[in-house]
Amino acid sequence: MSDTEQNWFKPKRHGYGATPSNWKGWLATIGFAGVIAVGSIAWVQALTDETRLIGMLGWALALVGAVWFFCRFARKKTDGPWAWRWNGQLYREMFEPGSDDR
Repeated sequence: MSDTEQNWFKPKRHGYGATPSNWKGWLATIGFAGVIAVGSIAWVQALTDETRLIGMLGWALALVGAVWFFCRFARKKTDGPWAWRWNGQLYREMFEPGSDDR
């Protein structure tokens, strides 16, 4: 299996993070969004007046944990490091001292 088949995401051209680069990346992203949406609706609908505060705190913690795990997964499946970019160029390379391109 080649590297392009193993990498489901590619670094974003603008900003920070990654974007899906093949059907596996898109399927993982859409599946994650669907699970978050359905799980959130089910969780919040199951709350009662007595469990509302604890339930909402639990939901927020579960949501943050799920996003954290998905980001770790996406980083492992990304072709290249996550870094701030503008037009494909790393920010730290754009603003290095000593570059006289101005």
